[in-house]
Amino acid sequence: MKTLYGSYSSKQIHQTKASLRKSIFFLLLYVDRNTKSNYPDIDVAEAFRDLQNRLNGLNSILLEPPELVETMSLL
Repeated sequence: MKTLYGSYSSKQIHQTKASLRKSIFFLLLYVDRNTKSNYPDIDVAEAFRDLQNRLNGLNSILLEPPELVETMSLL
C-alpha cells in the first residue's frame, strides 16, 4: 500500500489493522456497563483520545483513504 513516506507491506497493514481492531473492541469493554467494573483504573476519555490520535496519524500517513475516514466518523 502506498503511503506518504513510501509503502507498507501486506504484513504491516494486517498487523496495524489487527492492533486497531483490538483497541476498538477493548474500548467497547470499557464502556459496557456489564464489563466496565473489570477495568476500574482505565480512563475512558484518555483511551478514546489515544485511539483517535492513532487513527488520525494513520489517516495522514495513508493519504486519507475513504475506508479509514469512514471508520473515524463512526467512532
